[in-house]
Amino acid sequence: VIAIGGELTLWDPLLLDWLVQMRSTQPDIAVRTHVAQPDRLMHQVRIGVLDLAVMYTPRLEPGLVVEQLLEEKLVLVRSMHKCSDEYVYVDWGPQFTAMHEASFPVDRQPGLYVGLGPLGLNYILRAGGHGYFRSRVVAPLLQSGELEIVPDAPQFSYPAYVVSSQTAVASGSTEQALNVLRDIASRY
Repeated sequence: VIAIGGELTLWDPLLLDWLVQMRSTQPDIAVRTHVAQPDRLMHQVRIGVLDLAVMYTPRLEPGLVVEQLLEEKLVLVRSMHKCSDEYVYVDWGPQFTAMHEASFPVDRQPGLYVGLGPLGLNYILRAGGHGYFRSRVVAPLLQSGELEIVPDAPQFSYPAYVVSSQTAVASGSTEQALNVLRDIASRY
């Protein structure tokens, strides 16, 4: 049995792809999945409820192993079909906030503040405006012409990590699951 958890926004497509690959290539390993916030995921790894947790902002703690899986970019995009200058601020965490404030030192009050990227993106698609989103997620919308990248806007690094305990890494099934996860992440 392998127990894996992840932040909501990492389940589709990354962890969903991992789940499909695991079930087809490792059918002898049962899989339990969890969706939670980073603090809860870290706690569950620490106490042994989860073997692996995938998240954007892990804390370095004794006894835990943190490995970067992939590097995403947050890019500023705007609607091509709705005429709105509204800025939708997505809370991508404290690192994004610090980089954002350094890049935009003028008091930039968002018209809308959201805590979930897909909600902010769907709002912009429906009502217009602009905001920062993961490049991998907006790529099809850029290709279809629904969105465009705001020229000369800074882009921000947004890596995703896998966290495990040192004892879980020693397990054969955990190592197999990690190898599949690394393979899937390398395609992004």
